[in-house]
Amino acid sequence: MRLFLLLLLSAAPAGAQTAMMAPPAPTAPAVAPKGYIDGMSPLAMLRLLPPPPAAGSHDDKADRFLYRESRKEIGGPEWQRAIGQLSITSPEYVKAVSCALGATLSPQATPATMTLLRRAGMDLAKAVFAAKDYYKRPRPFTTDKGKACDPDHAKDGGKGLGFAYPSGHAAVGWLWGLILSDARPARSGELLKFGKDTGDLRIACRVHWASDVTGGRLVATALYQRIEDTADYKADLRAARAELPLTPVPEGCPAG
Repeated sequence: MRLFLLLLLSAAPAGAQTAMMAPPAPTAPAVAPKGYIDGMSPLAMLRLLPPPPAAGSHDDKADRFLYRESRKEIGGPEWQRAIGQLSITSPEYVKAVSCALGATLSPQATPATMTLLRRAGMDLAKAVFAAKDYYKRPRPFTTDKGKACDPDHAKDGGKGLGFAYPSGHAAVGWLWGLILSDARPARSGELLKFGKDTGDLRIACRVHWASDVTGGRLVATALYQRIEDTADYKADLRAARAELPLTPVPEGCPAG
């Protein structure tokens, strides 16, 4: 979990960028970009979202009910979509966000937009890691040795996936939806749907409780509200807005 966020949300190495975007592979920056609110402390980050549901609470029971129900969809269409988006550096994930944006994201064609996402991502990664490390919530499949769409769930009890709360995927998808809606307001409906789908697919994959996904969206929203008025964000946003109309429209996107 920590590795995949750092790869994309800070400065991805050339290998990861190649998997994420079309060739030629760019050279990774020597220094990772700074976030928009670098001075925020881990304690302040933890205040961005409530704790996960307490054992036996109404929300905990709802989480467990939805997790049991998700067994019916193992191998189904949403399960398969979730497999395609196990990594936010995957071609499938980049295609999904590009289709929602109506512009093909790449370091070559949209460097300003990528800077906007990476700088916000630096802030998000700190918030997500602080919360995961603090709450240490187990993944749902660890409670019943259940099946999940991520093959890593079967390795060392899923330890490689890290803790569950909040969902990093859900946070990334929702933050990107909000930021890219700023960059291209006419596509906000498609972009927010993309952001919501990112989290929903983690429930379908059975690697997150539903409240993990809600928590991811909450921390992303709270963080967005902090960065949107910063001078650096506004400057980067202007640059992204200028380049997107000149960017090729992605091919092969779903109708509607």
